[in-house]
Amino acid sequence: MLRCLTGRSVRILGGAILAMAVLGSCRDGFGPPPGPDTQATLLSCPSSQTQATSLAIGTAGGTVALGGTSVNIPLGALTGTTTVELTIPAGQYMEVDLTVNGGQHIDFLQPVVVTIDYSRCSRSDTFLRALSVWNIDPATKALIENMGGVDNKLTQSITFTTPHFSGFAVAY
Repeated sequence: MLRCLTGRSVRILGGAILAMAVLGSCRDGFGPPPGPDTQATLLSCPSSQTQATSLAIGTAGGTVALGGTSVNIPLGALTGTTTVELTIPAGQYMEVDLTVNGGQHIDFLQPVVVTIDYSRCSRSDTFLRALSVWNIDPATKALIENMGGVDNKLTQSITFTTPHFSGFAVAY
């Protein structure tokens, strides 16, 4: 039996379809990242301003944040007090550089959780793309390793875990 949809029913159905599209486009971050044959393109969101912050974090852990970008270091990831530095460099791509103690890249005893805010990027460039985070060479922008990530299209941020600090960039 066919039934006519009211205006309210159409809006509810449309909202449900939109929600499924948004949720379906988010990577779950738990499956394996695409293989090495996958060609990724760095997300271009030019900025002429470098932003940076740092915080001394000890063995109890802590969070360094800059705008919507954050680094959460869990309990026991560090062996002692360490100055954690978060830099969002000026440039063409949506990238971050994570270092400690004046520029060193390190490995942690436990993975850290990083969230990159990409709200400076156009929604039309990001909404329908499957985004992931890549470990990159900060100087050459060469892609090194796909870190995966959970992409939140509503907040325009992507969260991933990493056992080391380095340069990272959002790609599709």
